[in-house]
Amino acid sequence: MENTFFIPKDQNLLDPTLDSTFKTLFTKSSQGSKHALKSLVRAITGFEPADVQVINNELPKEYFYAKDIRLDLQCKMADGSRIDIEMQTCPDGDNLALRSLYYACRMVSGLDTKGETYQELSKVYQVMFTDFRMFKESDDYLQRFTLKNNTLELCDNLQIIFIQMPLFKDMGKENFTDMEKWIIFLKESTNKDKRDLLNSIIESDEGIREAGEILMTISAEEREWALQEMRFKGKRDYESGLLAAKREGKIEDARGMKAEDIPLETIVKITGLSAEQVAAL
Repeated sequence: MENTFFIPKDQNLLDPTLDSTFKTLFTKSSQGSKHALKSLVRAITGFEPADVQVINNELPKEYFYAKDIRLDLQCKMADGSRIDIEMQTCPDGDNLALRSLYYACRMVSGLDTKGETYQELSKVYQVMFTDFRMFKESDDYLQRFTLKNNTLELCDNLQIIFIQMPLFKDMGKENFTDMEKWIIFLKESTNKDKRDLLNSIIESDEGIREAGEILMTISAEEREWALQEMRFKGKRDYESGLLAAKREGKIEDARGMKAEDIPLETIVKITGLSAEQVAAL
């Protein structure tokens, strides 16, 4: 593959593991952004998508002020399959496994089945990139869940996928899978000591090269750095609030009040938690 693009070792880059930057990479109105998205979808699903259409490509107006708004990447493929991709960089007090199941089921219920048999039902993929370990029982960074019992698979039309980026540590091997290439790109873009490795990954995959070019472009924009700092600050404030709340027993108090169907506004007033924190319990 002919490629003359590389990222200089002294180049400062935005962090693509931050949900706002992650979403921006794949929602630009350019062919490069589309190629990058198709490459990512191929790495996740294992097949080459004929086309991928972003459904929610606009950042919401409240983005500039919200601390914990969900910035997921919802896409529809040419065969009707749906994929929702989210970057989760810190445990947020929510049950991520159940939340993923809820999102996946909502996508299934939204599939158009008119004039089709259930045999032709499109697939649904709910994908979570995490910057922390989700499952203590296994050291495998990729965990893919389908509907099955101990011996039989009911179907694979609904897949919930967790990609635990910290669990992939074998950076020195010769050949990487498509998914491992994307993990390296996402994890190591800001690490100048791994810039040679990053450039070798960029050279090996056209979609990742396109993502690298977009990352370079947006990293030259002051507005993007301001947005990144805002998101980082919001997450720090949110985590600090949860930690303080746990210390004071407010989390358990709020859970108890929710169980008694006490109005959200009342719980917020009594506990001092934010509406978002209470809703996540």
